[in-house]
Formats: sequence, structure tokens, C-alpha cells
Amino acid sequence: MNNILTVFKKEFYRVMSDKRLIFTAIFLPGLAIYLMYSFMGNAIGNQVDEVESHTIILYTENMPDTLRDQIVGDDQRDVEFHDFDDMPYDDIKAGILEGDIDVLIRFPENFETTISQYDQPGYVVPEVMTSYNPGERYSNSAYYYLLSHLNAYGFDISYDRLGEDMFAFHTDLTNPDHIIMDEQRASGQSFAMLLPMLIVMFLFSGAMTIGPDSIAGEKERGTIATLLVTPIKRGELAVGKVMSLSIIALMSATSSFIGIFLSLPMLMQGEELDANIYGVGEYLSIFGVLLATVLVIVGLVSAISAYAKSIKEASMMILPLYFLSVIVGVSSMFSGEAATNPLMYLVPIYSSVNMLIGIMTFEIVPLHFLLMVISSVVYVAILIFIINKLFQSEKVMFSK
Repeated sequence: MNNILTVFKKEFYRVMSDKRLIFTAIFLPGLAIYLMYSFMGNAIGNQVDEVESHTIILYTENMPDTLRDQIVGDDQRDVEFHDFDDMPYDDIKAGILEGDIDVLIRFPENFETTISQYDQPGYVVPEVMTSYNPGERYSNSAYYYLLSHLNAYGFDISYDRLGEDMFAFHTDLTNPDHIIMDEQRASGQSFAMLLPMLIVMFLFSGAMTIGPDSIAGEKERGTIATLLVTPIKRGELAVGKVMSLSIIALMSATSSFIGIFLSLPMLMQGEELDANIYGVGEYLSIFGVLLATVLVIVGLVSAISAYAKSIKEASMMILPLYFLSVIVGVSSMFSGEAATNPLMYLVPIYSSVNMLIGIMTFEIVPLHFLLMVISSVVYVAILIFIINKLFQSEKVMFSK
């Protein structure tokens, strides 16, 4: 029992006497999880608020005043009404496809007169036609909001006249333009919801697996001293390690990416996803983003590993960056769209996630791609400079 207590005291004191280990082992996990879930909650809330605060662009034809007043009187959403005759039908459909128009609702001519004759012989239930784009979040949300008003309006008419819930009119029974959507872009959005997050996670996982052992591990084992006394310059040693780790991490991430990409259609059963929608240009662009991103990640992991005293300490210090990458990746699941502000493509990791979304949704902006690549190269150069300085420091390299 005394031996057990002796070992316990030794190990407990070793951790509790090291301020960095206390922070990374005890406080950091809880803090990281708190920040991650708080960010995710805020991201979800912001996306919901953004959709609900969006002013619905609605085009109507022959809409009854009663229904229009009902929609206007509901202060949950702002609706901007436009008349069907203000624009050619093909232009309206193009606007819905591009996301500039949210919903089109068309009522037959003399609709109210027709439904008032429901008890006449030969009466034919009229049909209301709607058009929307389920691939656009604003259009999709607006459609279901307006559909709830349309259904309530129909049920009120039926109940007042017949005393029971019966449809006063049909909706989209014969409407070929009910759904106006770019199938290719919609499939791309499905891929963009998950792949950017998973890609960044696997890039970090690959770097975390080998990075700490390659640098902090050699410090811990004492083998780094042998390398530092060789004729090779310490800066060359740093660059060589970063290059090696980058290639291995890139190979790991590429393998994971291929596996995820091919399995995603089977994972998301019920959604028609076709991986063949992407061509050589998209795949080369994705590879370019992977390469630029993995260099930044390996640079970060290498700098932390060079500063840390042991593999365990390096892994714990890298963990917050991993959580941060997950948060950035998760944000893409709720937006579904790449950032439009060019300055966002100067932010490491975040720029990569948005660039991947842009590629997968076929909305590549050359300027954004260029900014992402150039900024990544600059960050890598800065990190290599920092790593070189750490390698030059005897205090850092031989710390215990």
C-alpha cells in the first residue's frame, strides 16, 4: 500500500507542479467544449434568425385580398408582394432558380367567384399553383411559411361553408413548375454540408497523429540532440520535417476524402447524390485547397510540438486548435453557402472551408481562391520562421 501511495504522490505532484499541464489537462478540455458548443448554438441561432428576418420576395397572380391581408397581418415574417404581370414568367422562374425570388403563387382567374359556386352542378375544384426552390434556404423557408397561410385560408373557407375540414381547392396537382431547382447545385450543397468539416478534421487528425511524435517525441527521447549536432542547419531540419509531415498528412487526408466522398451517397440514403457531378477542374481545385490547408495545419502543429516538452503536452496544446477547426467546419453545415467577403479568405482554415463550399456548389470565385492560396503561403512562411527560431533556442530544444 505504501508503494502505491508513493507512486500516486509522485505522479500527482508531477502534473500538479507543472502549470502548463494543469491548464492543458484539467481546465482546457472543459473550456474547449464550452466554447465549441456555445459557438455551435450561436451559429444555429444566427442562421435561424437570418432566415426568419429575411424579407420574402413573393410574386402572385390573382391572389384573393383575404389571403393577402392574412399574410400581411402576420407579423412573424416580412413579405414583399409583386404582381405576376410585372415580369415575364420565364424571368420569374429564373429569379427563383438564382435565389432572387423566393416564391410564386398563382390563382386561377375569378378564383373567389369559382369557389363560391362549390354547390353548383359540375363544379370543378380549382387548382392553385406554387413555385419555389428547395435548394435555396430562403425560398424553402418562405414556401412553407406561405403554404401554412394558404392551407389555413383553404380550411377556413371549407369549414365556413361545409362545417368540416375539406379542401376548397387543390395545390400543385398538375403544376410542372412547382419545384424550380438546379439539381447539380443542390447535390453540391449536400456534399458541401459535410465534406468541408470532415476534410478539415481529417487534415488535423493526420497532422496530430505524426506531428508531436516527430518533434516533441524526439525531444522527449533525447534523439533531437543528435540531429542538432550534425552539419545540417537547424532551419533546414525544420523545413525538412514540415515538408515530410505535410506530405504524410496530405496522403492521409486524401485517402479519407476519397473514402468519405464515395460513401456519402450511401450514408445519406433518400437523397439522390451523384459524385460524378464534379469534373477534373473541381477535383484539382479541391486538391489545391487540401495542399494549402495541410501546410498551414502542419506548420501550426510543428510549431507547438517544437515548443512542447513532451508528446503528451504537445497533443494537449494542439487540442484547442483541433476543436477550433471543428467549430469552423460545423459552421459550414448551417450556412450552405461560401462567404462573399474577400477578406474572409485571408483567415486560415476558415478560408479553406469556404473555398471547399464554393467549389462543391460550383460557385468558385478566382479571386477568393487566389487569396486563400497566397494567405496560406504567407502563414506557412511565418510558421516556418517561428519553428526555425524555436529550433535555434537551446532552452526550448533541451527543456525537460
